[in-house]
Amino acid sequence: MNFNLTEGQLAIQKLAKDFSDREIEPEAEKLDKEGRLPDNLIKKFAGLGFLGMTVPKNYGGMETGNLDCILVIEQLAYSGTGAWWLVGFNNSIPLSIAKYGSEEIKNKYLEPFCSGTAYASIQFTEDGTGSDASALTTTAIPDGDSYIINGMKRFSTFGARPGYSVTYTKDDEGSCTAFVTEKLTEGYAAPKIWELMGSGGIEAADVYYDNYRVSAKNLLGKKGKGYDILLYWIATEKIEQCAACVGIAQAALDEAVQYAREREQFARKIVSFQAVQHMLADMATLVEAARALVYSVARFIDSNPKDYSKVSGMAKLFASDVAMKVSTDAVQILGGYGYMREYPVEKMMRDAKILQIFEGTNQIQRNVIGLALSKEYASRR
Repeated sequence: MNFNLTEGQLAIQKLAKDFSDREIEPEAEKLDKEGRLPDNLIKKFAGLGFLGMTVPKNYGGMETGNLDCILVIEQLAYSGTGAWWLVGFNNSIPLSIAKYGSEEIKNKYLEPFCSGTAYASIQFTEDGTGSDASALTTTAIPDGDSYIINGMKRFSTFGARPGYSVTYTKDDEGSCTAFVTEKLTEGYAAPKIWELMGSGGIEAADVYYDNYRVSAKNLLGKKGKGYDILLYWIATEKIEQCAACVGIAQAALDEAVQYAREREQFARKIVSFQAVQHMLADMATLVEAARALVYSVARFIDSNPKDYSKVSGMAKLFASDVAMKVSTDAVQILGGYGYMREYPVEKMMRDAKILQIFEGTNQIQRNVIGLALSKEYASRR
């Protein structure tokens, strides 16, 4: 389909595809097994202009639209690795800092994200809470011109890599307050990296804060308003995640079609069987529908609306279900070979599953969409 991309966007898309074909896809199996991205990848992404794409130029970014960024992520996710998460986090997290941070914070922290000298992390989830800010147990207590943070964070992507995190705490008044914190410094430890079902390379770490001192100047946004920042970040990061869903689904479809054209049963290519044709037709239709919705929502966000949590929730809900459905059907079409690790579709199915969970499960997305609809219809009366 023609999505009326500009020449610049087509060039960015091709640049990402060529890089992925050359440097990521050949390493996909290794990355899946080792669960760690190459140390030099972040610098390569920075050199291509893939980090801080949505960040203003005066802070080291490229100041492109969200659509440009998701075009890159879609191509990187096609590889079936977690490489796209690095581009996603080093765009969405700096963008949140650019929106809510003081000039001092923006001048200090944004350029390292854009230049590839710092890995971006988000730290909200704890062992006892996933989406409930009131259940946070990590505390930030004032101490002179600083705050002392104590507690733990779970599943912090790139939490054991050097750089900076947006860390959410419960302040002395019991409210959610966010800080920009430096990782791997005194009082910060990331002793455990979880072994994941898929998304090889994202290094989800458990992080512990032990009397970690952070300057009061590192408070992000207003005290007690951290949850607003989290919701903004989730809404922007969702659309990047949606692009990954489309990339994974497209890769699974391509593998399934190619296999069906080559595999013979009963002296016929299985692509000639109506049952297989119908599966492939449904898969292809879902992929195109997901891409159209994701691109449309990205353009909607770039038009700077006041609130896009509903539409980003719709895109995340639909695109992640598509990625799971299409990758599962690809495994089915490959039959026994689809279940073997020598064939890539089983990895695509594993990678797709986290996209139905991360940044708000699809059940939570339905809550967000439903509440937004209720408010909209109430305002029409």
